[in-house]
Amino acid sequence: MLVARPASAVEPHRSMATLSSSNGLGALVWDATQYKITEFLEHPYQAANASTTSRNFAYDSYPGIRIGTTGTWLNTIAPTLIEYVPATGIIHSQRSFQGLLIDEYDFAPMSLAENASVMLVKVTQNGSAGPIDVYSIFNYQVGSGNPPGTDSETAYYDSTLDAYYETGPASVAMAFTSIAPSTHHGCTPNNPFGLLNSGSNLQDDSGSGGATTGAVEGFQTSMGTLAAGASAWTGWVTALSPTANGQSAIQTAKTWLAGRTADKVLSDEEAAWASWVTPAPAGANALEAALQQQAQVLLKMGQVTESGAANGQILAAVTPGEWNITWVRDMAYSTVALVKSGHYAEAKAALAFQMGASVGGYESYLGGSGSGTGVPYQISVCRYYGDGSEWSDSNTDGPNIEFDGFGLFLWALDEYVAASGDTASLDAWWPTIKPKVADVLVHLQEPTGMISPDSSIWEVHWDGQQRHFTYTTAAAANGLCSASRLATKAGDSTSSTTYMTQGSMARDALVSLLRGPSGAFGQSTEAIATGSDWLDASPIEAVNWGLIDPMKHTAQASMSAMLAGLVPPSGRGFMRDQTGQYYDSQEWVFIDLRSERAFELGGNTALSTSLFAWNTDQGAENFNELSELHDATTADYAGAAPMVGFGSGAYVIALADRGTTVTPSCGTFAVDPGVDAGVDAGADGGGFPVFDAAFPTGDATTPKHDGGGVKADGGGESSADAGATHDASVSKDSGRTGAPGTDAGESAGSSGGCAVSMSKDADGWWSAVSLIALGLVLRRKRS
Repeated sequence: MLVARPASAVEPHRSMATLSSSNGLGALVWDATQYKITEFLEHPYQAANASTTSRNFAYDSYPGIRIGTTGTWLNTIAPTLIEYVPATGIIHSQRSFQGLLIDEYDFAPMSLAENASVMLVKVTQNGSAGPIDVYSIFNYQVGSGNPPGTDSETAYYDSTLDAYYETGPASVAMAFTSIAPSTHHGCTPNNPFGLLNSGSNLQDDSGSGGATTGAVEGFQTSMGTLAAGASAWTGWVTALSPTANGQSAIQTAKTWLAGRTADKVLSDEEAAWASWVTPAPAGANALEAALQQQAQVLLKMGQVTESGAANGQILAAVTPGEWNITWVRDMAYSTVALVKSGHYAEAKAALAFQMGASVGGYESYLGGSGSGTGVPYQISVCRYYGDGSEWSDSNTDGPNIEFDGFGLFLWALDEYVAASGDTASLDAWWPTIKPKVADVLVHLQEPTGMISPDSSIWEVHWDGQQRHFTYTTAAAANGLCSASRLATKAGDSTSSTTYMTQGSMARDALVSLLRGPSGAFGQSTEAIATGSDWLDASPIEAVNWGLIDPMKHTAQASMSAMLAGLVPPSGRGFMRDQTGQYYDSQEWVFIDLRSERAFELGGNTALSTSLFAWNTDQGAENFNELSELHDATTADYAGAAPMVGFGSGAYVIALADRGTTVTPSCGTFAVDPGVDAGVDAGADGGGFPVFDAAFPTGDATTPKHDGGGVKADGGGESSADAGATHDASVSKDSGRTGAPGTDAGESAGSSGGCAVSMSKDADGWWSAVSLIALGLVLRRKRS
C-alpha cells in the first residue's frame, strides 16, 4: 500500500482559551476570550463523593477603570498580552488604554490556607490621563442548586475589615475584601456594574437590605492623577467560607496579608514559586525550559492540599479540564515527574494518599488466574473521589476494573524511594504494600506470565470487554521488578526473589504472547486474534520501562508500525490505536511524549527530536499548558486541558530522561524471538530497520529550537489511508467518563517480521510501503 503524506503538516498555533490557577484548596479559571474570571470551584476536584459534585460559584469577576468621569470595565478591552508569569500560577494580562498601561494579575495564593483568589491591578501613566479610579466587581452565585442560582442572596458590608460577605441557599459565604482601604464600596441594589458605566462612584452600601436575586459587590480605589511614568497598585482578595462564616475567612486572609501592599503580595507570590520550581535539566533550550518549569507548576496546582483523606491526591487535569479527577494511572506519571524534578515531599504525599485511601469495593473482580476468588487490595481499580474513597465509573458494560494501576504504583514508589532515600516510609508502608499491592499482581498473573484480563489504560469496561492488555502486563512486569527492589530495601529477601521471578515472567510474556504477525506489539491477545485493527501505541512503554531491547526486532517493529498506522491526518504525533472511534483517533499528547523517548532509545533521534519539538512548540503557543488531545485534523487542543499526569507529568519525565540510557527493569531485557534465539540474523532485529526517518520538517524557515540541526517545528507523518474508517472491534469506550456514579529498509527475514520501505518524494515528504504479514497492521475499510 503506497501511503501519500500530506502536502504540509499543521503548524503550532494557539487554540487554548483559558488559564487556570489553584492552590490545591480550590481552583479558578480566567477566560482568555472574555478576559475575566469565569470559574471559582468549591474544591479543586470534580466530586467529593458519589453524591456531591463541586460547585462553581463564579459567574464572572473582573476589574474596571475610570479616567476622569468615563468608566470602562476591563473585560471590554482586549489585552495585548495574556500569559502566566513564567514558572508560576499567576495569570497576567496587560492592556494599553488611553495612555495608560494596565497590568492585571489573578491567582490562587499558594501560601494562604484558604480556597481563595487574588486580583491585582497596576496602572502606569504613559500619557496624560487622569484622575484615575480602579474598580472591581464580584458576581458570584450562592443560590440553590448546582450550579448555584442567584435566588435569595444576601450581601452585607463589614466596615471593620472593609469586606463584603454574600450568603444564600448554597450554605456557604463568598467573602471579598480590599487589600488597601477602599475609597468606596458598593453592592446590589446599587450594582457596581452600572455605576462605573455611568462614571459614578460606588455608593458605600451597607448591604443588599435582605435577600435579593443576583447580589453583586465591588470596591473602588482612587489613584488620583499619576505623573508621567508613575505607577499605582490596588487589589482584592476573594475567599470561600464553607461554613457561611465570611468574617472568619476574611480574618484569615487579613492575617495572611499582614499589611502588605498589592505589589508586595505579587512579589512574594513570585518569590515563593521561584523557591519551589527547580531548574530544567541541563541541555534544555529556552522554550523547553519554560514549558518544563510551567509543567512543574501544573503538577503542583493539580495536587489537592485539603486536610484529611483528600490530601496529596493529584488530579488528571486542572479545571476547566473535565478530568479534574484522581486516576491511579495519571497520578503515577505525575508522581514520577515530581520525583524527577526534585519535589520529594509532593511525591510522598501522593503515595501516602493512596496508602490511606478507602478502597475494596471491587474485590470480587480480582479473581486472578482461574481462582474465582478476589483478594484484599489497597490501590483503586480505577480512580478516587475527592474524599479519598474508591470510584470506578460504570456504563452498560459494567465498571472499569484496571489492573495496571498496581504496577504503576509500585513503579512510582520505586522511583521515589530510590531518589529520596526515604526507606522509613517504605518500612511503614511495606506491611500493606506486600499483601495488598505486589501480591495482588502475583495473584492476578496467569501461568503464561500475562496478567488476567482487565479494562486497562483505555478503560474498555467489563462484562466481556476486558482483555489481556499488553499495557497492563508491561506495567505489571515493571511494577513487580520494582517491588523486588523495594522488598530488598525493606529487608524482605524472600519476596524480592519472588517478585523478580514473576516480573520476569510478565516481561517475557510480552514478546512471546502479545505481538502481532509483524512482530509489533498488539493491544491485547484478543485484539490480535481478530485479525484487524490490533495496533496500539501504549505498549511502547515496554521500551521506556526497560523491558525489551529498544534496538531489537520487537521494539523496532512496534515503532515502525506506529509510524505506518497511527499518525493522524494532521501529520503530527500519534493516535492511541486503530479502532477508529473518535477519542482513540485523535492525536494523544501523552502518547507523543512517551513515544519520543522510545524512538530516541531505538536510534531514531531525528524523529524523537522532531516529535518532542512539536509538542514543545504547541505548548509554547498555548500558555505552556498541555492538552489531553490534539484534533486529528487541525491539531487544535481537544479533550481535557490543562492535563497534568498525561500532559505536564509526561513532559517533565521526557525531558529528564532525554539523552540517558535505559536500565533493564528486571535485570535483563526479554529474549527477543527471532533475534536472541537466532532465527533472524542481524543486530537490528532480523532485517527490521532502525527507522531513520524524521517527521517532515515543512518549509525552510528558521527553526524555533536549536535541537541539533533538526527543525524544531518539524511535522509528522499522516496515518495510512487517513480518510478510512476502522473496524471498531477492540475498544468499546469512547473516552473517560466523569459524572459521579455514571458512567525503513529491507523486507523482514524468516520471522515474518514487518518492514517499512521509506522513500522521499519531490516535496520532501515521506511515503511508506508496508510489507506486513497478512496485511493486518494497516488493513482498513474504505468509507
